[in-house]
Amino acid sequence: MEKLHRRQVLKLLSAGGVSLYFAPYISRAYAAESPIDRWLASVSPIDRSLAEKAPAVFFADDPVRAHAILWDKKAFLAKQAALPAPAEKAKVVIIGGGMAGLLTAFQLRKHKPIVLEQAARFGGNCKGQSWRGIDYALGAAYICEPEEESDISVLLKELGVLEKGKIKEEEDPVAIGGKVFNAFWSGESVGDDQAAKQQFDTLRSYFEKVNEAEEISYPDIPLPEDDEEVRQFVHELDGTNFRAHLESLVGGKLHPHIETAIEHYCWSSFGASAAEISAACGLNFYAAEFSNLVVFPGGNAGIIERVVGRLASELPRECLRTNALVYDVKVSADGATVSYQDESGKSVAIKADYVVMACPKFVAAKLVDNFEPERLQAIAKLRYHGYLVANVLLNCKSPDPFYDLYLMGEGNIDTSDVVAATKKQKVTDVILANYAQKSDKGTVLTLYRGMPYPASRAELYLPDAYPGIRSQFQEQIEREILPLLKLKKEDVVDLRIARWGHPLPVAAPGLIKDGVVDILRKPFQDRVYFVEQDNWALPAFETSATEAISWSAELSKKLGA
Repeated sequence: MEKLHRRQVLKLLSAGGVSLYFAPYISRAYAAESPIDRWLASVSPIDRSLAEKAPAVFFADDPVRAHAILWDKKAFLAKQAALPAPAEKAKVVIIGGGMAGLLTAFQLRKHKPIVLEQAARFGGNCKGQSWRGIDYALGAAYICEPEEESDISVLLKELGVLEKGKIKEEEDPVAIGGKVFNAFWSGESVGDDQAAKQQFDTLRSYFEKVNEAEEISYPDIPLPEDDEEVRQFVHELDGTNFRAHLESLVGGKLHPHIETAIEHYCWSSFGASAAEISAACGLNFYAAEFSNLVVFPGGNAGIIERVVGRLASELPRECLRTNALVYDVKVSADGATVSYQDESGKSVAIKADYVVMACPKFVAAKLVDNFEPERLQAIAKLRYHGYLVANVLLNCKSPDPFYDLYLMGEGNIDTSDVVAATKKQKVTDVILANYAQKSDKGTVLTLYRGMPYPASRAELYLPDAYPGIRSQFQEQIEREILPLLKLKKEDVVDLRIARWGHPLPVAAPGLIKDGVVDILRKPFQDRVYFVEQDNWALPAFETSATEAISWSAELSKKLGA
């Protein structure tokens, strides 16, 4: 099976027959002139129904229903008279309506796949909201810029999509000790300290060369089958952690500013410490920061919204089902039976020729009872940490243009106790949510707070978690963030907080080198396929897209192209 390089994903999306059509099938304002408009508004990943002042509750994850069934599936099934008999048939059932599931559905749309999403809205980790016409992300927020003259670049220009997005070329600023530095990787924060500047120069040059694949290979993940040099490079890097790899390059301990920047970046991008992240995955992400990004209104939720619109225009409405909580998948020689609970609590079953599990592997393990021992062992090696995203709604014009302001505290992190360090720092990124969307009605700041430790999920799900977390956000906003941006407390209209229990698989060392990912990705009994970012334990749009493309191609062969 051909695998796609991360740096080539956007080019090959169209080359592989995946015309991710961004035309406006869903109007931004949802005029609701027809039932389909109203339905699309209700299932869109971008929620435009919230009032000026939203309820003071967690958005995003709503785990109560899923936990009630899947935490003790055996007890749930014991209360049922029997599993429901299949009432319908489908060629493909896709479990999960996030980026991976919807891209897979789009590529298989001629086969009329049925998408089952347990939440009320599609989007998975890529949901968004809107305020005063400003769309903002609750999760992932950008894609890599496609190469000039590539197939995807031509397609996006033809569709006018690049006009909707904004290219981010500039280096992101960092804040240390209450001061903002706009040229961090030029050593601006260390003044005349020549030894420190040497570290900055060494690492900046290294990242740039990796990004351009000059002298040093770019660590493409998923691994390219046709490039043994890259495969060997990734396997070598995957044997160590990201922090250790960078220390080996500079010949000792990282300068405190660099160590803090790398550590906070890993909390934000991976939900884990730099010492817990594979050097291959860390370099895959961080080197790409030295290239251009494309930022869309609503972040990656804007991408999914257009995919949902395209699917809705080409598939029967009953193919796209929200509030559909799958609780059992039984595989047989002639297919698989998928049982789920619909919005009313009724159990429904579908007989499918093939099933695509576009859900986290720990969920897949609960749905399928007879996974092989080696697959269960591989799944057990995956870890997931919690994450918080807050959106600050401001009744003022945007501050000086920037995309992502990295908060580095005093620039001297103590990595000996990551839990204490992250609870002290809290928010690490301040995103200008309307970076790609002009507005004279207000500003939205998106705040990222990774929680890179195992107990974070339990903390987020405590019944009384919300007031304390909101108080922590408010304190940091007023003490640190508003002063940095020369804004006032009175400018804040609302604060909306999204809770994610397990959005990011931890990209731990060894998962690639030791073949764990090969077991995770392998189809089960030639009937169940797996398409999700944790196929490679790499939380990226590129992972979801490449896996969707690759496995959809395999399924298309079986289904008859």
